[in-house]
Amino acid sequence: MFIRGQLVQFVAGHNRGAAKLAAQCLLLACLFAGYHFGLQWLMLHAGLKLGAVRPSDKVYRFVPLYGYWEPHLKTGLLVAVAVIAGWLWYFCRWIWLARTHLAVVLPALMIAHVLIASSVAMIDGGPRRLWRPYELLDGTDYIGAVAKVDSLKAFLSDYPSLMPELPMHCRTHPPGGVLFLWAVALLFGDGPVPAAWATIFGSSLMVPAVYLLARNVLDEQSARLASSFFILSPSIVMFSATLLDAVFGVPIVWSAYFLWKARGGRPLVYGALGGAAAAIAAGMTFSASFLALWAVVVLALTALAEQCRIRNSLLGMTAAVATSAVLYAALYAWSGYDAWATFAEAMAGQSKIMAGRGHDSLRQDLHFAVANLVAFSFCAGLPLATLWLRRIGHLLLGVDKDAGDRLLAGSFLVSLTIFAAAPLYTLEVEHIWLFLVPFVAIGAAAVAERDSNDGQGHAIAVTSLVLLAVQTVLMEVFLETTW
Repeated sequence: MFIRGQLVQFVAGHNRGAAKLAAQCLLLACLFAGYHFGLQWLMLHAGLKLGAVRPSDKVYRFVPLYGYWEPHLKTGLLVAVAVIAGWLWYFCRWIWLARTHLAVVLPALMIAHVLIASSVAMIDGGPRRLWRPYELLDGTDYIGAVAKVDSLKAFLSDYPSLMPELPMHCRTHPPGGVLFLWAVALLFGDGPVPAAWATIFGSSLMVPAVYLLARNVLDEQSARLASSFFILSPSIVMFSATLLDAVFGVPIVWSAYFLWKARGGRPLVYGALGGAAAAIAAGMTFSASFLALWAVVVLALTALAEQCRIRNSLLGMTAAVATSAVLYAALYAWSGYDAWATFAEAMAGQSKIMAGRGHDSLRQDLHFAVANLVAFSFCAGLPLATLWLRRIGHLLLGVDKDAGDRLLAGSFLVSLTIFAAAPLYTLEVEHIWLFLVPFVAIGAAAVAERDSNDGQGHAIAVTSLVLLAVQTVLMEVFLETTW
């Protein structure tokens, strides 16, 4: 009844805020379409090369996304729509505005994440679609290297020298992805099916960290809204069920939460936990470098805007660095794993794979910087991107009331700008940057809360949830993303 009432309000034109949000999302969609066709023209007629999203192969022509246009309307669509509609009703009726205990809220959010991601993935091909990527990509993905792990200690010691012989993705990443699937095979059995289910349930561990980080800067109601924004984000839904990048994001988001929590109290404890999570993240993906960048930005902004927290921030960051260093030193002493040699070999492998298609000119660098942001923002969700743009306006105008919320949003904005401008990524960020979606979801929830207090009711939040769901389903139905 709540959703229906808000939508009736929206359709009747009684809530101009919701109508304005929908119009802005439509405008962003049109801008994305124009950018897509312009970029495609440059690639086909002006010789522009952008990483794996090259024009010579139709599979990758839906630039700047790593995918192609392939509509597939199947009966699984009805199941996915029913699951998402059920979650929206349950969330608005029992989770968002109700005084439901946290012991119910967090499991409900995690279960919803699993059900939504699984049902959407099954739109095209049923249950087998969940483990199909592990079947098809055995020669290029992490699962193809699991058989190489005869001894954990020996595998870690020899990893840098083994990398050129391993599947393509292993050549540019630390051993964490392979070891995750190896552990899954030991515990639950070999093959793509256990690997797929472990990926889905493993990715759900991001959800509590998103809620806890949001709760540190927003009120309870807005933190729950941010969590629901997160689990309905197209990139989270489309890739959490079928790609290990979602698992890689788990320790990154938890580390961000612990490092932020250290600013408020018990900095040595939370800093150490953040450092341990960061060490795990760095063992899975080099994208964990974002944590170091973000931590430095947070420290700098804290020194400028919240001097009362600078001591805890320094202690927390110091504890994090020390913990990470001790863990890697212990790992080296036990197994001989050389993280620096692994990084050097990964960079060499990346250069070989991207020869002629990477950051070879300033022109490419500029195009990558823009295309990465566009791809990430679009797949994070048009409603979230729209609300986040408003969030940037709030920052620039200085209308924020809460210093913590302002500093979290500001630190993410600065870090994302640097991260996108640095010549590090050659697109595919719609699935590589999954760990950045929580920051966007939290900023969007903060804007929805502000608009609610300004007399817009809850229609903006409800409209955002519905539009996220619609975009997610449409993208799954009309795009083929390989994973």
